[in-house]
Amino acid sequence: MAEVSSMKQAVDLLRGKGLSNREILSNVDNSHFPFDDEEVVMTFIDLQIECSSDQDFDKLVAYLYQFDLNES
Repeated sequence: MAEVSSMKQAVDLLRGKGLSNREILSNVDNSHFPFDDEEVVMTFIDLQIECSSDQDFDKLVAYLYQFDLNES
């Protein structure tokens, strides 16, 4: 199993496993992930680390929904 090294890779892997944006957001901050797929669970753990601040979580939301964070 490859280690996920970026938010983009994590989201791409989770989407590839059939998870929706809502499923990703609702599970990213859990301590228990209700999935049987070890790769999905490990990816959520990596994504949780990647989104350890509010700013990083905002980046995840922006990436999932294709928002532009550069708006002033």
